[in-house]
Amino acid sequence: MEETKNVYIGNIPFDHTEEQVLEIAKSVGPVIDLKLLFDPMTGKSRGYAFIKYGDHETAASAVRNLNNMAIGNRNIKCSFSNDNSAFPDSSNGSADKLPALPLGIQLFNNQTIPQAISNALSGLDQRSAYQLIKEAKQMSEENPVLMKKLLDQFPQLAHALVETSLLLNFTTPEIVKLCVNSKQSELESLTLDHVQLLKQVSQLSDLEIDTLTKDQKNIIIKMKSEIANGSYGVI
Repeated sequence: MEETKNVYIGNIPFDHTEEQVLEIAKSVGPVIDLKLLFDPMTGKSRGYAFIKYGDHETAASAVRNLNNMAIGNRNIKCSFSNDNSAFPDSSNGSADKLPALPLGIQLFNNQTIPQAISNALSGLDQRSAYQLIKEAKQMSEENPVLMKKLLDQFPQLAHALVETSLLLNFTTPEIVKLCVNSKQSELESLTLDHVQLLKQVSQLSDLEIDTLTKDQKNIIIKMKSEIANGSYGVI
């Protein structure tokens, strides 16, 4: 059996960021990859991580030197890991492998995830914002299954993409609400404003739709189809 290069580190303080965990892991040798696990609902650390080193000897050194190391008021646990799902083998191709994501950011006391995302995006220049949406769109078109997997595992990314689209005026809050609610809400549960907006969409002519951008057209055409099929009840 091939000697593993991966180690597991547990009992990490919940307020530690990936950068801090990386510094701990690098203290015994170069790190190839690191994955600190986060709760997809809260965005907070789960307190454990997987580390990939370049060779078994470095991994063994990590187990010897990092196990029971005192970090704050905790003693971290470090052991070998045979869970290869944390770091998929690149030889199997990249079709179903999630792309590398930026390191997570630390939440301040009483700060919510949406607030943290808004704060991060406020420092994003327009060129970077356009590039973010461009790459997300390209991935959605080229590999929609992988894109769904990415957004399912990292819902905070979906929130960031929507907020960036709003900042760039690619969409409107009304259209976002309708897209989010279109498969769950029935007419009785919609607000009066939603019903009025649905009526306006259903009455748009082909000439009016032709004046929209390609993405806006696709959204409106889909919504008109759902309205015609009775997804929202009788409008």
